[in-house]
Amino acid sequence: MFRSLSGYKAQYHDLTLLVAEEFNEWRVMLYSPGMTIHGTRQFSVAKAQDHAVTLARNYVHERKHADLPVLPGVEWQPAGAEDWLVWC
Repeated sequence: MFRSLSGYKAQYHDLTLLVAEEFNEWRVMLYSPGMTIHGTRQFSVAKAQDHAVTLARNYVHERKHADLPVLPGVEWQPAGAEDWLVWC
């Protein structure tokens, strides 16, 4: 099923961070070409955004060992009509 995304998105280096509202929870996802990370569901948008940034930092700097600067924060934008999710 295709569904328009209601939530927020941001960039952390080459990762796109998404937090999407789903009923009374927020779903957390990070993706880049060839890779998707599903975070744990959160009960507030602030916690979901913090969780997404923490996952992104851990992935980029600890798992990939990328030689990139640690970004102090990200700029969250509302998800638009071009953002879609596929629920299976």
